[in-house]
Amino acid sequence: MSGVEIAGLQIRELTLADVDMALALGWSNRRLFYEFVLRTSTCQPLAGVLGGRVIATGLATANGSVGWLGAIIVDADLRGRGIGRTVTEELCRRLRAAGCSTLSLVASEAGRPMYEKMGFRLVTHYHQLQADHLPEPPTPPEGSRVRRLEPADLPTVLELDRLATAENRSVALRVLAEIGAESERGGVTGLGGWVLERDGAVSGFLLPAERAYGAIVAPRFEDGRFLLDLHRHVVPAGARVRAGIPDEHGAAWRELQALGWQESYRAPRLLLGPDIPWRPDWIWGQINSAMG
Repeated sequence: MSGVEIAGLQIRELTLADVDMALALGWSNRRLFYEFVLRTSTCQPLAGVLGGRVIATGLATANGSVGWLGAIIVDADLRGRGIGRTVTEELCRRLRAAGCSTLSLVASEAGRPMYEKMGFRLVTHYHQLQADHLPEPPTPPEGSRVRRLEPADLPTVLELDRLATAENRSVALRVLAEIGAESERGGVTGLGGWVLERDGAVSGFLLPAERAYGAIVAPRFEDGRFLLDLHRHVVPAGARVRAGIPDEHGAAWRELQALGWQESYRAPRLLLGPDIPWRPDWIWGQINSAMG
């Protein structure tokens, strides 16, 4: 792609060679994030380049009819000049070209006014909660058993995720499962995927992601609670895990806070386009804040 020129700014695909410059914008802890999105075919990471230097980034992820925008950051010395909006408009254009009728993002307080001027509307918040490592493994709920994710489980896991999110996140979830399998083969503990079974059928799953996130879906309340505790157990000692619980799943985030989970912030989710028929009370965790 030749790029889009706006007042000297070129917007093009972000490559592996750009990652160090992207990290220098202020996200020094996001190297694993960029490695993940660069191997996920439904992700379009973008770089805003000015004078040969990466001065902005953004990410578009096409999950079927729903597209996510995220990872929008601009060099601190160049903010307030419309660069963030230019990147956002290009992300929106690409998602619509990919067939996304609804666009979704998690906004920062600084970015939210710009998105609302573009037509995005508030639909919910994610309660971002954190908890420490659990040294002892949790006990599965009565009538269930937990085991490692196997390749044969993926179709059921992907369908469960589709019902929960109303999105087709199959490509990203498959990459997470591949990363987990690679880590296990490499002797790295605390990573991988797990499923919870009831009567021989998958009733929930956990796919750990970078920066203590985890894609966790479970229709039953007690199953979701267990999978969160399992995530806390499998991370290394001294680490924490994050749970992203939507407003509509109030019973979950209130109970977690009563159990000692700490809410770090409430992240507003905005939509542009039709509402989606998701099931927020099935959702206990996220892939990351840029992809839902």
